[in-house]
Amino acid sequence: MRRLAPWFAGALIACAACGGGATSRFPRRPVGCDVKLFHGIPDMPTDNIGPVRARCAEDIPNGDCLRTLMDAVCDLGGDVVWGVDEPRRADGEVFYSGRAAHVKPAKSGAP
Repeated sequence: MRRLAPWFAGALIACAACGGGATSRFPRRPVGCDVKLFHGIPDMPTDNIGPVRARCAEDIPNGDCLRTLMDAVCDLGGDVVWGVDEPRRADGEVFYSGRAAHVKPAKSGAP
């Protein structure tokens, strides 16, 4: 049973990254998909999808917790997360939040 504890903790962390259960107009992308991270506003036109959050145990490396946040973006069909600040820490947990978005396709035939 002790061998399953780290796996179970990882599964809980992944579930904590949920984007709030909202559905997206974009198709779901696979876990680990490429996501551009912006602390401020993206430098390209995007369609806003909605908020995303990640909640991780304090002993999880920040990079892994950020990846959990990005996986929540993938789940909503996004390829951008913006408005990501420094993590908030409370009660032995780390919290990241941001806004999921999808890059708008370039308009063809533009002058």
